[in-house]
Amino acid sequence: MKTILLVTADEDLRARLLRPLGDRSVFFADSDDAAVRTLRLAEVDLIIKDATGAGREMASFAARARELSPSAVIVGVSDDATTVDEADYALVRPFAHRDLTNVLRQAEDRHRLLHEVAALRSQSLPRPTNVGPMSTPDMPAAVLEQALKEFARALAAGFDLPRMLELFLDAVGEMVRPSRSALLLVDETGSAYRIRAHRGLASPIVESARLAVDTGLPQWLAKEGRLLHLDEAQQREADHRTRGLARDLGLLQAVVAIPLIASGELVGILTLGERVVGGSYGRRETEILFVLASQFGTAVRDIGLHHQLQREKEYNEQILAHMSSGVITIGRDEKVSTVNRRAQEILDLPVRDIISHDLRVLPSPLGDLLFETLSRRRTVHRSEVQLAFRNLPLEVSTYPIMGDEPQPLGAVIVFEDLSAQKALAAEKRQAEQFQLLTRVIARIADEIKNPLVSVNMLMELLEERYDDPDFRRHFSTVVRRDVRRVMQVFEKLTALVTETDLTFEAVDVRTIVDEMLASLGATPAGAETAGARLLELADEASGKNLLLSLYHEATPQLVKADRLQLKKALAYLTWYVLHKSPGEQAKLSISVGRGEDQVQVLMSSRTIRLGADELLQLFDPMRMVQESLIAVGPAISQRIAESLGGRLQVRQGRHELNFLMTLPVTRQ
Repeated sequence: MKTILLVTADEDLRARLLRPLGDRSVFFADSDDAAVRTLRLAEVDLIIKDATGAGREMASFAARARELSPSAVIVGVSDDATTVDEADYALVRPFAHRDLTNVLRQAEDRHRLLHEVAALRSQSLPRPTNVGPMSTPDMPAAVLEQALKEFARALAAGFDLPRMLELFLDAVGEMVRPSRSALLLVDETGSAYRIRAHRGLASPIVESARLAVDTGLPQWLAKEGRLLHLDEAQQREADHRTRGLARDLGLLQAVVAIPLIASGELVGILTLGERVVGGSYGRRETEILFVLASQFGTAVRDIGLHHQLQREKEYNEQILAHMSSGVITIGRDEKVSTVNRRAQEILDLPVRDIISHDLRVLPSPLGDLLFETLSRRRTVHRSEVQLAFRNLPLEVSTYPIMGDEPQPLGAVIVFEDLSAQKALAAEKRQAEQFQLLTRVIARIADEIKNPLVSVNMLMELLEERYDDPDFRRHFSTVVRRDVRRVMQVFEKLTALVTETDLTFEAVDVRTIVDEMLASLGATPAGAETAGARLLELADEASGKNLLLSLYHEATPQLVKADRLQLKKALAYLTWYVLHKSPGEQAKLSISVGRGEDQVQVLMSSRTIRLGADELLQLFDPMRMVQESLIAVGPAISQRIAESLGGRLQVRQGRHELNFLMTLPVTRQ
């Protein structure tokens, strides 16, 4: 079934009935009279009539419908099946989608059987042998000349497709004088051919006629690539593969269908009704129409491609206009071809000063990046550059525009202004630094307060217990220790915020390590054996002991460094290991050796415990100082090592933590 008539004024019911009908030609009628008018214009295959509340009218409507369209199948929709007895099938409300599809399938089977019976009956009838087609005189030369002029006018209509279609039908009418004619083109969905221009067809047919691209007349024309007469279509009705061709021609009230073919593709269909003076179309006329239709089909296809490219161009322009990034493209001639609105805003340049100009009009380094991409196919991905003369930070990406040829067709650069992001990041960083500074000051005050509290208490007792020698001895020990702690606080703070003047000299790293341990108060804990020593260090403040294993080579390990600063760097690491080791005893191994061109000091501990986050932030003084000034020691040690031309790295082993300090060897 290809043509269907829906007779109902209920919009909701119409929408439900229309859903499973697909690409069929569907006519609509609000009343019985409107349906009858449609049946007088076109023969339909299926009629779906809403008979709700109008059972008595169903019988009269069915009789009139069968009189006008004998092969039509009638389906009645009602609340009561008895009210639609005159219909072939009944669809009782309320009904489900499955009920509707079942009724449609039964109606289609019935229609196919009726159609096959009619085809068999027509074959059994004797064919007249003495009746031939009405002869038509040859086309006068003047008529052909005028028709060709009209065709030329149609092809000269440019890219105005509706006007060209109208002029083409005028030219066809001037040439062969059909009573009706129509031009069908593929719709926007690409699933069916619809009437785009016509002469003499009724409005319901124009609005409702649909020919699916993969069945019936369009499929046959696309496959055969030639015109089709109604007589041939009727003769093919017995073949199930070509059944329905005559129905499609009848729907369009046509006797001839001519394909519009371009590059082997069916672009459109030209249908012609009976001639106004009767008679058939001559062979020469149809041959000329076929040739002209092919040329016209090429023009229609080209116009369609032009409009498609125009739509895509407008679509891309809309995308570019609303992008938050700037976009500039150049062609092979190194001239700017595209500049979007955002690019104009960022560069502060009007489009007239950029478009169609050489890429050198672009501020550096944008032009240089585009030239590199065009000439060498070098791409840049999210790279930060500084715009010349404006101190404007940009994030840029460049890409070559490739075609079928090995050389690029052009190049495109996409860039974004980072000023707002950098300003926001600076504000965020400033706020974070202020918060860190607040916590650092609180930590420093706490570090200074603790030793001063004990000193203050002893000072209050000094006057009354001055004569006690034990008190004076305890006083000097505590004050010396706490003052040293305060001095260490200020030394670490100074190392964090100032650059110390360094005095470089050739020093033996072995000696520096020994002096550092002696200054911390380390004492031998066993006999020295083959370059290895065992020492012990006690921290009165924390009550912890550090067991030290010292290894070094027998030969001097000379480096050029500041003796005092290098000792401080090693001391800070030693104290850090002591305080970060849980329990009362910590263990540390220090070895001094030679690499290829550097001296290595390896400090390893199996007792220190660090979390993953703490290990990542170990050399960040602003993070570590929030814990304690002891925790900032590795960051200061790293800074000292780098100022001496060396490096300090931390390595997490399976059961130990290693600090590796490397310093360049000196030959002096």
